[in-house]
Amino acid sequence: MKNETVQRPHSADWPTLLKDNARSGGQAQHAVHAPERALWQYRAGGSARSSPILFEGVLFVTSVDGMLHAIDAATGIAKWKFRAEGQVHSTPSLCAGRVLFGCDDGKVYAVDRHAGTKVWETSAGAEVWTSPVSCNGVVFFGSADAKVYAVDAASGRTRWVEELGGRIYSTIYATERHLYLGCGDARVYCLDTTSGKVVWSTPTGNGIDSSPAVAGGLVLIGSEDFFFYAMDANTGEVRWKYETGLGIASSPAVSGDVTIFGSKDGFLYALETQTGHLRWKAAAGELVTAPPVIGEGIVCIQSGGTLAFDLATGKLVWRAALGGSLQSVPVLAGDTIYLASLGGEIYALE
Repeated sequence: MKNETVQRPHSADWPTLLKDNARSGGQAQHAVHAPERALWQYRAGGSARSSPILFEGVLFVTSVDGMLHAIDAATGIAKWKFRAEGQVHSTPSLCAGRVLFGCDDGKVYAVDRHAGTKVWETSAGAEVWTSPVSCNGVVFFGSADAKVYAVDAASGRTRWVEELGGRIYSTIYATERHLYLGCGDARVYCLDTTSGKVVWSTPTGNGIDSSPAVAGGLVLIGSEDFFFYAMDANTGEVRWKYETGLGIASSPAVSGDVTIFGSKDGFLYALETQTGHLRWKAAAGELVTAPPVIGEGIVCIQSGGTLAFDLATGKLVWRAALGGSLQSVPVLAGDTIYLASLGGEIYALE
């Protein structure tokens, strides 16, 4: 397989889901110790079911009531707010100075990150819960209308649309040549980046909400059939699969030779990426649907609160009671952790 690269941002920023398009989960960051105090608390006004992103000292957060908030990361004071025309469950992402996010009104919005004004919008046929992903001037996203869209990052003009076999709640993993995603028809798809045509698709036993990671030539993704899969990124052949106790909606994060994800059985799993061998598993709560985030020697997960486990052993290191969102991903930035809760509270903890 030819080398396929993903663009990585500066380590101080966190401009998309799980930090970067490589789904690295933030392993270059610190935040090893339990947070001791709240730096600030921000009231979004509506429940936050997506994850915050951070760029050049500004935190961007969407809330279910249709608002996109730009918050000064140092002070917790709002810089601007933008209202969409429907509810928002999509985690925003940054591309060329614009904040991109999907909406239940079937649109993806591009908002100027400095002014908070709309630059463009593009329409799908149903709600967009996935996070838009950009690569080489093109924005890709899937929708509940079972279609994948590629639009121009500068104008929002449609480049191609490809219909798959079910609703799409899996955020795309984009490389130079291929797009990878899960689908409600229980299949994992690889699409050609330029044309959108299906390169391969591989069936699982149930629908897929998990968003994939790609590492070591493998597509890594969980399914509601209780299994976590590693598929050959070039052919779609299943290299290995690992059975958990319930369905898997959590998206994986990859650190070195280990892939980490949560399951609805309440456990966090660490598997060897190339073999699927269990390195460790740890009880994290009654239900784990959030993706893990990797710090320096630890892995964090939101499940009722924020829990941190030793990356090597799976031993619980600390627990923070704030930030009860099941879907949200904490943002690690130096010694600060940013959290969004189901109650609509945004926290900066130190």
